[in-house]
Amino acid sequence: MLFMCLGVHAVQAQITTGENSSKVIRTGNRAQAGNFGIYFGATTDMFKNLGKGSKKFSCAPLINIKYMQSDRLEYRLGLEWWKESTSSDYDGHKSSVSESSFMFYPGVAYHFSRNNLLDVYVGGDLPIGFGSKGAEEGDEDSSASQFKVGLGAFIGLQAYIANLPLALGVEYGVNTLYNHVGDGTMTQDGMTIQSIQKDLSQSQWKIGHQVRFTLSYYFNL
Repeated sequence: MLFMCLGVHAVQAQITTGENSSKVIRTGNRAQAGNFGIYFGATTDMFKNLGKGSKKFSCAPLINIKYMQSDRLEYRLGLEWWKESTSSDYDGHKSSVSESSFMFYPGVAYHFSRNNLLDVYVGGDLPIGFGSKGAEEGDEDSSASQFKVGLGAFIGLQAYIANLPLALGVEYGVNTLYNHVGDGTMTQDGMTIQSIQKDLSQSQWKIGHQVRFTLSYYFNL
């Protein structure tokens, strides 16, 4: 009887240990409530001007700082910078047009699945930022400031890598953005010669879309 009791106790101990181990594996390799994350996104806009000799495009990857409010609800704040310029040289007459932008993307995402491997989510954000637009022709330079605000939506898929706090994924986003162009100035040989009343471009709404290839790293503070 004593040996039987000891045997039953040993079996129960093994089953309990197995359940605990299984629980750790089930939840140990995906983002959970209370986790923070850093997300790096390479967007299709970063590569759109490759091979175009007259255009130059420089940028920083889209960076998101994320916080998991729950296993399904995520808050995020994205940062993005880019600069684009186009130049021409016709019979020794050189001219160029440039535009730069620094954007913030506060947003929220909802994750549908608690699956360890694949994670599908949708969300929205509020693009807001500022930038400048300029033109150069001979010894004359024109420039104007810009303010941008809009609405965006995205859908994403990411895969967690083994038990590491990393995830590779892809997002598709669309947005509508209002670009307000402020009054600018014109300079000649470095001296201001007149003010410009929004002649570089008109304030307008624009609709855009892009694909983002993402790498996320999750951690606890």
